[in-house]
Amino acid sequence: MKREKKLKIDQDLQKMLIISIIASLCLVAGVPLIIFGASNFWPLMVIGIIFVVFGFYGSPILWVSYGSLRTTKRVVYAVLQENFTNVTEIASHLQISERQAKEILSKCIRKQYLPGFIFDGANLKKNDNKPLQNKNILNKCPNCGGGLEKTEDGERCPYCGSKF
Repeated sequence: MKREKKLKIDQDLQKMLIISIIASLCLVAGVPLIIFGASNFWPLMVIGIIFVVFGFYGSPILWVSYGSLRTTKRVVYAVLQENFTNVTEIASHLQISERQAKEILSKCIRKQYLPGFIFDGANLKKNDNKPLQNKNILNKCPNCGGGLEKTEDGERCPYCGSKF
């Protein structure tokens, strides 16, 4: 069975989950570190305080970010798997507001979760533009730096003889 390429959104979601779990564990592990550090070894107490502060303030923020990224993943899959391309359709299908769907789609384009798509504010469409050709814009030979001369077949370097 062929393995499918993992989407960027899945990779980011996995990273966010791991960081959120670590922050939650820091809160739990920090309390005993403070207790043992206060009675025996003060650097352990300092580490415990850092863990508790990171866990206490970081965990909620990270878990909310994780939830937001899960919603973004739902939008990406609605586009890629279910072929929804209209903001109204996506919002209706996922039970979110149209404004939220627009924001999420803009974020998906910006973070390249939907590569090959163009978003015009209401609809997504495939980007059918051809890649730019590798042209010599400065009219200089990339091999020797000499000026290029135009010929019938394109351009030619009079110094090294390279043809372009």
